[in-house]
Parts: sequence; C-alpha cells; structure tokens
Amino acid sequence: MPDKTAIVTGAAGSLGSELSKILVEEGWNVIMVDSNRAGLVRAYDHIGEDGPGTPVLHPMDLAAADPAVFEELLENVQAQFSRLDALVHCAAHFESLTPSEHIPPEDWLLSIQTNLNAPWLLSAMALAPLRASGAGKLIFVLEDLDRVKGSYWGAYGVCKHALNALVSQMAEECGSSDVSVRGIVPGPMRSAIRSKVYHSENPAELPSARPVAERIARFLNGRENWVKTVIDFRAPSGST
Repeated sequence: MPDKTAIVTGAAGSLGSELSKILVEEGWNVIMVDSNRAGLVRAYDHIGEDGPGTPVLHPMDLAAADPAVFEELLENVQAQFSRLDALVHCAAHFESLTPSEHIPPEDWLLSIQTNLNAPWLLSAMALAPLRASGAGKLIFVLEDLDRVKGSYWGAYGVCKHALNALVSQMAEECGSSDVSVRGIVPGPMRSAIRSKVYHSENPAELPSARPVAERIARFLNGRENWVKTVIDFRAPSGST
C-alpha cells in the first residue's frame, strides 16, 4: 500500500484531475473530491489502473458540506489509510462576470460557501492529521488579486482575496509545526472558469493544467522547495 495520502478537492476539474493522476502515478493514495460525479468517473478513467497509487472517488458537494460531512471524510481517510499527508484545494465555483446588483442572492451564498467557507473548515479540521504525518502540506489555489478585484467578479473575487488572507493566517499559525501552508497563483491555463471569462480566447492556445500539477506534485514529494507563502507560478522558478 502507498505510504502517502492526499485529499484533492475539485478533482474532476482540469487541475485537480491532472494532479490526482500524477500523484497516483507516483504512488500516492488520492481521495478525489468533487460534486461532479460524471467528471470524477472521467478523471478516474484518465488515471487508469496501472499506477502504484490508489485513487478513491469521493463525490461531495462542498456547498452543502457541514462539519459532520468533513469529519466523516477525515475519519474514512484515517480508517482506510491511517494518515493524511496533503490537502490541496483545487475546487472553485464561478458562474459569470455579473454586476453586483444583478447577482442572485443564492448564487452569492453558494460561491462564498464553496470558495471560502468549505476550504477553511476542511483545512481547520485536517490540521491534526496533517501534523501527525510529520510533514503535512496544505495548498490553496489562489488568483491574481489585481485581476479579480475589479468590476463584475462578485463573490468569486471577494473569496479569492479572503482566501489569500486565510493562507497567510494559517501559514503563521502553523509556522512552529511541521505543516507547510502555501498558496499558489497558477497563471493562465485551460480551465472551465477561464472559458467563462475570456470568451474570445482559443483554449487550444493556452497551456494545459499539467505543468502546474507537476510543480505541485514536486513540492508535495519534496523535490521542489517553496520558501514564500504565496507562490506565483508566472514568476521565474528561482524566486519561489
């Protein structure tokens, strides 16, 4: 049985699915969390059965998750694999660029829950097993704050600013422990969210999520060191 275990949220998306595939190929147990059941199955099929790691599909709607749901998830991980070494937040909810006065209240609340409340709650509850692993890693996917602070970004933009603050807070709080907390700004890549914003863009001309997933995997496996708390993947690799 592989000796490292990760939870990846948004595992049916472009980045989450690529990261899950790489980690399984490198011998990790990967609990793949997403509300999109069909997307999870496609991601699982993309991984195949030849990797030394173990992919586990875990359908979950982060917008509806409460402490009991996350507690059950972590208990299941502990019962099946006896450890948690990494938690990577790739999940995100975004509908469209919309003036604030036209955003349906239910969409605003859904975005806040998925993009901010759920990552905070799951991370806070996962800190104990991450500390117990001896070298736990907690990673959040962030955004270019200058890009999402402007008009029409709605709750998504607000959440990404708040998530950036959360990363800094948790990194300081975990500074004396063995848990490494990092945020990454991946830069442009093919994704469902980007296609909703830049309608005139040709997705085929954008880089895939694979290079970003490879860098995350290198960090998780100790092959790349990130000194800064927030890592901008658009910057030269030597500046991390």
